[in-house]
Amino acid sequence: MGSLPDPRLSVVEGRVATGIPVIDQRLGGGFRRPSTLLFFSEIPSEKRLFAEHFTVTGLRTGETCLYVDFFRAPQLARRELSTFGPIPQDRLVFVDATSTQLLLPTEEKYRITNIEDLDHIVRIIKQAIAQSRPARVVIDSMEFLADRFDKRLVMRYWRELIEVAKEVGSAVCFMFINWTYGEAEVQEVMTMCDYVVEFHTTMKGGILRNTLRVTETGEGGLRTSWVPYTFRELVGLTVYFPRILVTGPFSAGKSTVVKALSKTSVSVDRLGTTVSFDYGNVDLMGLEAELLGTPGQERFEFIFRIFAREVSGLLLVIDATRREELPRARQMLDLVEQSVPYVILANKSDLPGAMGEGEIRQGMNLSKSDPIVFTVATEAKGVREALQILAEIIVGGR
Repeated sequence: MGSLPDPRLSVVEGRVATGIPVIDQRLGGGFRRPSTLLFFSEIPSEKRLFAEHFTVTGLRTGETCLYVDFFRAPQLARRELSTFGPIPQDRLVFVDATSTQLLLPTEEKYRITNIEDLDHIVRIIKQAIAQSRPARVVIDSMEFLADRFDKRLVMRYWRELIEVAKEVGSAVCFMFINWTYGEAEVQEVMTMCDYVVEFHTTMKGGILRNTLRVTETGEGGLRTSWVPYTFRELVGLTVYFPRILVTGPFSAGKSTVVKALSKTSVSVDRLGTTVSFDYGNVDLMGLEAELLGTPGQERFEFIFRIFAREVSGLLLVIDATRREELPRARQMLDLVEQSVPYVILANKSDLPGAMGEGEIRQGMNLSKSDPIVFTVATEAKGVREALQILAEIIVGGR
């Protein structure tokens, strides 16, 4: 039984969305269609998760998607795709390259019966693309072919598959981990593609961190920053910022900002004001973040310095009615590394005597490009906009 389109997913004509809003916004609605995508890594990474999320996103927006899998039987692949939640199976087409290898029966329309014959393999894939005319094609993965057949012949067929996909208007994604090609050959592969999505997996402090970066290969094409991401069952991939710092002078409204943004939040308070920290967790349209709010008094600056290490970004909250606090706000901004993205939240902007943008910029010695968002945290006004702007800066969208 199929699922209904996901109302959270926006559809832009001529684009195929990734399903991660902050990245799609950077891409102008997604990757162009038709286009050629390379999901690339030098070492094993979680790029298959991204490819599966990409496929599920297409299915949920009403597209037909073709998945070529050299490693999993369709039964297993469908089961693993179900971890993203219900999907319309009738629009999911497989090229089964595995069942014959495992001597398993298969009911798939497109199946590769001789895995040792490259001509046969490519002919079946071409046939599946031409007949099903999918909006998205995922080939998982090209290193399977590169490891078994002549490299130049694989490269020739690679180009032919790109042309067939272009003829039917598909965005075709080739997954590839480079185990066999030299630098010149890898560069040739990348020049064949319109977009390269690179994946990097690291272990830091006992925590596995997955990041990706999108590069448009044409002259003047966009390039995002390295974007951290995680996987949630029944949801899929989300951008994940492990630490967003919320700080500012005393009584600016930091705790209220954390509460307004968070699904859940906790505060450690004494005598009505925060003397330790606030913690909140954000889940907002494909973006997850952990918020850490620090006290604003100078005597608690040591706490701020501890939390300011390795932050993804900074939300600096000021009281828009208190001009005398602007030097302190500037001082706190200067305590964070210059490379850390930030947004200024001019809170309590609804109160009489609230400062305007020009006065805030002058009082904090801000440039014209430093983002200022006017907020009323008690009513949750402007705070999500501020977080969205910060996310776009971190990703590389501003």
